[in-house]
Amino acid sequence: MSQPTKISVHDVGILKGMDATEIAANIRQKRLSVKEVVECVRQRAEQANPVINAIVASNYEMGVSAYNPNGIFAGVPTYIKDLVHTKGFPTRSGCAGLPATIDKKNEKAVEHFVSAGFVVLGKSATSEFGWLPSCETLLHGDTLNPLNTEYSTGGSSGGAGALVAAGVVPIAHAMDGGGSIRIPASCCGLVGLKASRGRMLGSVTAALPIDIVAHGVLTRTVRDTANFFAGMEQYYRAKNLPEIGTVSGPATRRLKIALLTESSVGLEGHEDVVQAVLNAGKKCEALGHRVEQIHNPYPDSILFDFLVYYSMLAWLTTRFGKLAMTWKFNGRKVEPFTRELSGYFYKFLLMAPSALRRLRNDLVAAYQTLVSKYDVVLSPTLANPTPRLKYFSPELGVISLVTRLNNNVGFTTIQNATGAPAISLPMAICSNGLPIGLQFAAGLGEEKKLLELAFELEAVGAFSKAGQ
Repeated sequence: MSQPTKISVHDVGILKGMDATEIAANIRQKRLSVKEVVECVRQRAEQANPVINAIVASNYEMGVSAYNPNGIFAGVPTYIKDLVHTKGFPTRSGCAGLPATIDKKNEKAVEHFVSAGFVVLGKSATSEFGWLPSCETLLHGDTLNPLNTEYSTGGSSGGAGALVAAGVVPIAHAMDGGGSIRIPASCCGLVGLKASRGRMLGSVTAALPIDIVAHGVLTRTVRDTANFFAGMEQYYRAKNLPEIGTVSGPATRRLKIALLTESSVGLEGHEDVVQAVLNAGKKCEALGHRVEQIHNPYPDSILFDFLVYYSMLAWLTTRFGKLAMTWKFNGRKVEPFTRELSGYFYKFLLMAPSALRRLRNDLVAAYQTLVSKYDVVLSPTLANPTPRLKYFSPELGVISLVTRLNNNVGFTTIQNATGAPAISLPMAICSNGLPIGLQFAAGLGEEKKLLELAFELEAVGAFSKAGQ
């Protein structure tokens, strides 16, 4: 077996490990030029991407010529996940059935990034249509974890996770429809906040029975994540949610934290993961927070109900892709998992109304009861350590993949169905040397509370730096 490749995240030339906030400050103060920064990223990408395979399209000259010089991250390079239409680049969603047609305009989500001043350099890899929690496609191949290339980046925002973890860029666009921001954050040792439903414009599921998708970023520091959402509110302020505002440090208020190690199907996670949660609980107690361990509070039907909903999404994609995406879409070229998942919707058709009702009513009620008793819920992000490549291969059958999903992602889907925010923080190192992300979740609209707690944990050195 070949030796895994490890990529130093500090090998970033003149940027020297700066986060996006520091890069933007240096550009504003004219200590760095945008061209210098982009050139540094280009060189880093040319060095790292042949190893990690995280970039599916790029154009460095175009990015420099088109950015908002007045945004909070003016001049900071980034990549957009290849599920979102971005002017000047093709959007293939990891699918061989979609043509490489160049988009002529940005989706609303990308306009958030443009308003903040980001220099968009290209598109990052995703699993096909974002279905799977890894980043392995028949179209582009496997995206490898920079911390150990024998392992997954997580997904579906695995390209973004790999690019940030490898030090190509300090911040990258990500989307979360079942954990797709938080899972790569856990696998790559990053900060990943899934925001409240409606916090940003551009959700692709906004018109469907349950809006599960949230846009956001993957970062190496809490302040980059906090500043990103502060900047987004300057572009769009969600009237039905409390303002996040500028969060720059911990709060003085002490929290009541529920500690949960059982997934929504009642399974305990891997011993390393469970121990990481317990240790994090002790760290929170040492900071003066009140921590109580609880049992699984959610209906045990959640994962089945989510499978029914996802099969409906796959069916809509394959059946109506020519109308929803492009008339050039070839549904015969989707991956085996997408095809099989779509086919299962026919089996679930009669059960779909009750599954949707449970997600919209029973799960939401259970979650609201929980967050009315506790300020924050602490749990694993993934129930098991970062998986090796091919564990979530799209060429496996639906039954095998669903079983693996049930055993691994029982914590992140809750907030997608309820619309609540949750953040994954790099709080531990597994026995395999890779990071373990822990999830902190709160009630709808309470991102500020999560960011304040994240700042506090970061400040006391509670974050672990795998491979760095």
